[in-house]
Amino acid sequence: MSIEQVARQVIDGWESHNLNKVLSVLTDDFVLTGPAPQPLPKEAYAVFQSVNNEAFPDWSFNAGSAQVDGNRVTYPIQITGTHTGVLDVSKLGLPVPAIPATGKTIKLPAEKLIFTVVGDKVIACHAEVGPHGGMVGILEQLGVQLGAH
Repeated sequence: MSIEQVARQVIDGWESHNLNKVLSVLTDDFVLTGPAPQPLPKEAYAVFQSVNNEAFPDWSFNAGSAQVDGNRVTYPIQITGTHTGVLDVSKLGLPVPAIPATGKTIKLPAEKLIFTVVGDKVIACHAEVGPHGGMVGILEQLGVQLGAH
């Protein structure tokens, strides 16, 4: 399996709500950085994906063509989804009460997912998240006011 195919399993598994598929391709020391305020190790990533899958059943990365550079695979993405389930970011440690379904469609700014692949496993993923992207962007689009920092 090519490193592009290994990385693509994460995207496809998320979009199809197949968390077991995703976790099977991640190393035990996997870390996701970028979309949340803190790096997410494998267990926290699983919660992150579950929270988003519950809130946005039609979540799509709308991934473009992969670029491969050594053991890194970069996918351009633009996340979309419809908020038809409960979004409970308190499970991620954010001090925000659960947000009931609003029916709102989210469309985050264009981003990149950069996967680092070793053998047939993903050891890391970094989301290049700009202003109004990531979890903050999702909350903004749902009308949640975050406290000033």
